[in-house]
Amino acid sequence: MATSNPYYVVFVEFTLKPNVSKTDAKELLVQNAAISIENEPGCFRFDVVETYNDEAHFILFEIYRDENAFSEHLKTKHYQKFDAVSEQFFEGKQIRLGGLVSGTPDPLKG
Repeated sequence: MATSNPYYVVFVEFTLKPNVSKTDAKELLVQNAAISIENEPGCFRFDVVETYNDEAHFILFEIYRDENAFSEHLKTKHYQKFDAVSEQFFEGKQIRLGGLVSGTPDPLKG
């Protein structure tokens, strides 16, 4: 769904599977974020959040130039690999999409 906001925001909530290494799962998320920021000019921000109140929960906070930049992200080799491997670590994934109302993405990339 296209928005009138100039920046496209993605929240992804992951729930860790029981008996899976939290350290390995976190490393997988951080690696995907770093590659996205380094290699995708339309990816302005990609944060990995480890929640305090639920030990088996991570949240990704991503900002893209627009919806097309996010669509391109989903086609990248590194994302495709991440998506396939992440199934080994996470039992649930919830995605929320929106537009940035306040704040700015990384000014060095924008």
